[in-house]
Amino acid sequence: MRDAMFLAAMVAIIPMGLGRPDICIALWAYVSLLDPNNFLYGFGATLPYAKFATGLTVVALLTSQEKKVFYCDRTTALVLIFLVIAALAQFTALSDASLGWDILDKLWKIVALNLLVVCFMRTRLRIHLLILTICLAVGFNGAGEALKYLLSGGGHKVEGMPSWGDNNAVALIVLMTMPMLAYVREVSEARSLRLGALAGIILFAICVVATASRGGLVGLLILALAGIAKTRHKVRYMAALLIAGLVLVRTVPDSWTQRMDTIQDADQDSSFMGRVVVWKLSTLIALDHPLLGGGLHAVQSQNVWDAYVPSFGKLSFIPTEEPDVRPHAAHSIYFEILGDTGFLGFLVFLGIIASCVRDSFRIKAAARNRPDLQWAARLASMLQLSLLTFLITGAALSAAYHDLVFLLFALFSTVRAVVVAAPSYEVRALAAAPLQVTGWRSRRLDPVSPPWRLHSSKILK
Repeated sequence: MRDAMFLAAMVAIIPMGLGRPDICIALWAYVSLLDPNNFLYGFGATLPYAKFATGLTVVALLTSQEKKVFYCDRTTALVLIFLVIAALAQFTALSDASLGWDILDKLWKIVALNLLVVCFMRTRLRIHLLILTICLAVGFNGAGEALKYLLSGGGHKVEGMPSWGDNNAVALIVLMTMPMLAYVREVSEARSLRLGALAGIILFAICVVATASRGGLVGLLILALAGIAKTRHKVRYMAALLIAGLVLVRTVPDSWTQRMDTIQDADQDSSFMGRVVVWKLSTLIALDHPLLGGGLHAVQSQNVWDAYVPSFGKLSFIPTEEPDVRPHAAHSIYFEILGDTGFLGFLVFLGIIASCVRDSFRIKAAARNRPDLQWAARLASMLQLSLLTFLITGAALSAAYHDLVFLLFALFSTVRAVVVAAPSYEVRALAAAPLQVTGWRSRRLDPVSPPWRLHSSKILK
């Protein structure tokens, strides 16, 4: 039944998506993040929904009457350069294992989606559509795991998902989405949507607890502190956090508390020190191959692992145990990129992050004293929190090639493009334009649609 309902929903989208690249791009992002084959168990589990969304997007681009304008800013250019470096790294990889090629096949599709978002989602309505899509896709899995945890009385533990990764990766993805959900709650006029977003935030926090991820707990605390700094209702917010903390302490099992207590003894924790071992091996790979590294997920290949174990003593100034006989994942977005693509790819990846940070500040500066662009300034603040969560929580897990990361990069570019291209007359035009009641605050149609808007008025037709 579940398979038939989901398949019927996909078929129903076909007439809606013809000639509408924005809907198809959102569908592509939804399917990529949701991974429906993970929760469908009948005939639907074998259907290629990702290929369906990709094909429908291509058809929509061909049938659309919108003006196709290629847009490439600094961030997007760096993303494309990173893809080229990753491809060259894989073609010169130290291992012939299929895992690296699988990562490259996934990466170029993620970058293609990133490019389509930047080129075709450059209006406020379409950005909001993408934000909602991300929240719904991540929310299905995140809220579902949280409900299992509640119904089991704290006995359920999130082990991971095939397309997301282990429990640490699940915690990271949920944490990165929480600021976007907070943005939905803040800008929505519909009370039902605000309550739904609030419920989603609470369930997301419970999901992070259910993962028993120490990095997830650190990320959750960071978001809580950032919320105190940004909210206008500090007393109410801190009271809610206090109550949530007391409930958490009372309800979590002892095993969870004991695991979290090991954070303060990281230098004595075998799990953490095992990650340091992999970081050292990834660094050795990059030192030997500074331009292109060892290839995608090279450190997880047995032959590469065996080749660098004898050189492990070169970094003996960092005391750790000796490496295991079997390879492990990099367990860090930084060392993952460093070992996979060398110092060149690592610097480009840091350049992408720096470009996103710069874009966020440019968005805020351009939106200053512009009532029509306050939504962009607020969204930039929430995206900053998502990026900060990725940089801190991702320091101890491998998640550099996830779809949500590159969608986040695309959102920075897209919002900046909208803000920078906003005409000076937009304040007067918005004041005179009719209000469209759709649940989003201050949603007015601009009577003039410059080419960069890609016929935004057609979105509501």
